[in-house]
Parts: sequence; structure tokens; C-alpha cells
Amino acid sequence: MIPVFCEKTDTFQSVSKRSPFLFDCILAIGCRAEEGLDPKVCHDLQARMDTHLSNIIAAAEKPSLEMIQAIAIMAGYSDNGMVLISLAIRLAKEIQLHETMVLFMTPKVTNAEAVTELQKYQYRLMRVWLGICNLELFFSLDGGRLPSTRLMVMEQRVAVMVNHPDCTNSDIRLFSQIKLNSIRSQAYRELAEVTKAQSMNPSAHETWLRELVPHTCNELSLWRDGWEHIIKTRVNISHQALALLNLRIQYEWAFITLHLKTLQGLETENIAMMSDFQRDMVRVAKEAAVRHLHLLLETPLRSSSPRVGPPSQPSPSAYLSTFKWAISFVWAKCAFSVLLALKLSILLQDPPLFVMSLLSEAKQVLKDLQTVRAGHTGYIQILQESVEKCEEALRSYLQDQDNGEIVSSTGNGGHAEDEFQGYAPSEFVFKWDFPGLNLRHVPIRWQDLFVNMD
Repeated sequence: MIPVFCEKTDTFQSVSKRSPFLFDCILAIGCRAEEGLDPKVCHDLQARMDTHLSNIIAAAEKPSLEMIQAIAIMAGYSDNGMVLISLAIRLAKEIQLHETMVLFMTPKVTNAEAVTELQKYQYRLMRVWLGICNLELFFSLDGGRLPSTRLMVMEQRVAVMVNHPDCTNSDIRLFSQIKLNSIRSQAYRELAEVTKAQSMNPSAHETWLRELVPHTCNELSLWRDGWEHIIKTRVNISHQALALLNLRIQYEWAFITLHLKTLQGLETENIAMMSDFQRDMVRVAKEAAVRHLHLLLETPLRSSSPRVGPPSQPSPSAYLSTFKWAISFVWAKCAFSVLLALKLSILLQDPPLFVMSLLSEAKQVLKDLQTVRAGHTGYIQILQESVEKCEEALRSYLQDQDNGEIVSSTGNGGHAEDEFQGYAPSEFVFKWDFPGLNLRHVPIRWQDLFVNMD
């Protein structure tokens, strides 16, 4: 899941000879994926990784490519990912890894025989640089700060990278993510500037946002369409379905976060008091979150091959079946997206039958992830609590309706609904800066409009 490796160079035998640090990192993550976090051997391997890292920092030795790859792996599967990936970027700049991007402004190379060993090595360096930059972009954009690295991903450069003879399916996914996160990064910078300017010209704030958001949405749509074409023409047939699914999931995630980040700048948390423009932002984010939930459960492409297993057994999710190797951020994003779809559906007062269907899908996501032994029990617990709290809120709502009581639509929501509205796991507030969990729906009754001035 960390795209910083060369399939030809970074073999088992090669890595074991070149770098004990990198070798131990790969073993540790492999053990974690296969056995979970309990076995003693995993703890021993983790201790060895920490020792390697401590020795590198203390010795202040000249960085190597393998050292940067190892730290990138640690960052992807660590609670201190932002710190580690910042270290990897600093070490990469020490050996001038960032300058490899300049080398790819030459004309496209499509003949494998025309590529020299030096060019292959430069491509390998470029892959590692973009791999660590992409992690830093994820950690920053979804961690509450703007990225420290600004990548200029021009179309000519992308074309050169995609058409390089050494380009793999994993590289195409990496390049598409880099381009997507560049679009998101630019949008977030503009949002920050607009929000900062609000104090000087509050009346123009929403007007600016009405222009910025549709423009970014158009950029995202162009990104999706363009990379769908690249995947269909450059990725192996056997990997196309999953590659397209990943692309669409990333698109919906960018769509969700764009609209909810925009709402953060408007500083209005109560949906009942929002303007039509603001409420429409919530609705669009909810629809994208629902589509995201559907995609999480999408099964492999239908084929003429016979099904494996009994007819009553559903096909495994194509996306969730890869989670054994998923980094911590992907687990967090998955748990949050499910919670968000349920929460926004409740806040926007969708029909109970619709919420029930979302609950059913959320339970299926939970069931699928519980079969993955990767040690991310914290996010599985969050997902389970999300399902339980939403189910209790819906049950309370239906019970009140059956009893003929006045329910939340008039401002008298039950305890279960209030608890679900306020459910915001600390991991999503402090570790990640995922937007939207601060939203509430607290209708104002007519008697609340009269204030006792005394």
C-alpha cells in the first residue's frame, strides 16, 4: 500500500542484503497484516524498527534511499505518521531526491530499449519522492494543516511518467492520487484565504465560496474522467475494475471533504439556522457519503465464471477485501465515511426506511472489516459504536412515532438521537481533522424567538 518500491529492484533477496532496517520494516508490517498485533514476534519486530530509527537519528548519518523507504512504511502504519513522513521528506531533500521531478520534462519515452539504466534509476528515485509526498499530502489535508510541500503536477509531466516503460499499475494509482491531492491542496489554500478575508469583507464571503466550490468540483470531475481513461488504456485488464473502483472512492472522498471544509469556514453548525446555500452543501456532502458507502460494498465485476460459495452468500467487497494491507489513514477514512453517511442522513431527516438501508450497508462494512486481521481494532470499535448509536436513535424515533409523541422535527429529539448527533470519536477530532462531526440539527421553536431581556 506504500508505493515507494521498484518491482524489479526491491526483491526479497535484494532488500535483505541492502538494508536491515527496510527488511525489518517489511517483515513487521507483513506480520501485522497476517497475525494482528498480539503475537510476541510482532512486538519484537516493532522494537527493532524503533531501534533502527533511533540509531539513524542519533548517528546523523547520510540518508539512503532504503532508509527513506523504511521510514515511509513506518509512517503509513504508525500513530505518529505525520512526524515520520516529515522526517522522510527532510532526509529525501538531503540527498536531493526532490530534484528528480525536473528530469521528467523531457519528451515521452515509449521504447523500453531507449531507456538507459540511469533513466531507470531516476524514475525509481522519482517514485520514492512522489510516494512520500503523497503520504504527506494525505496526512496534512486530512489532519488539519496545509501541506509543507507544493507539487506542480503539470499534464506534460504526468504523461511522461505514465508512459514510462517502468510504470506499474501501482504507479498509475500513485500519480492519480498526487494529482488529486494537488487539486485538494489548492482548494484548501484558497478556502483558507477566503476565510481569512471574511473579517475584512463578510458580505462577500459566501459569494466567493459560490465561485470556488463549483470550480473545484469541475476540476475533480475532469480529474476523474481523465484518469478513468488512463486506467482503461494503461492498466492490466485483470486490475482495471479495482483501479477504477479506487478512483471513484477517492473522488467521492474529495467531494465530501470539499463541501464540509467549506462549511467549517462559514462557522454555522446548526443546520436549522443555515442559509439555503449552506444547507445545500450538507445535502451534497451527504449524497456523496452515501455513494461512498455504496462503493465500499461494490463487488467485483460480474463475469461468466461460476460463483464461489453457496448462492445465499454475498460476494466479498472488492475494496474492503484489500484492507489487510491498508495504512492507518485508510482505516480511519473508512470508519469516518460510514459514520458520516449515517449522521448526515439523520440530521437531514431522511425517511426511516432510507436510514434503515444505510444501516444495513454499514453493518455489512463492519462485518467485512471484522474478518480482516490487521490490528486496527480501534477503528472497528468506532464503526461498531456508530452503527449501534444510529440504530438506537432510529429505534427511539420510530417508537415515539408509534406512541404519537412529538419528535425531533419539532425540536424535542430523544436522548438516543441527541447522543448520536453528538457522537464525535476523539480520533477524528484530534488525530485527524475530518470535517462534519460538529454539525447539529436543533430546530428553533417560535417561543424561542422571544428573549427575556431582563
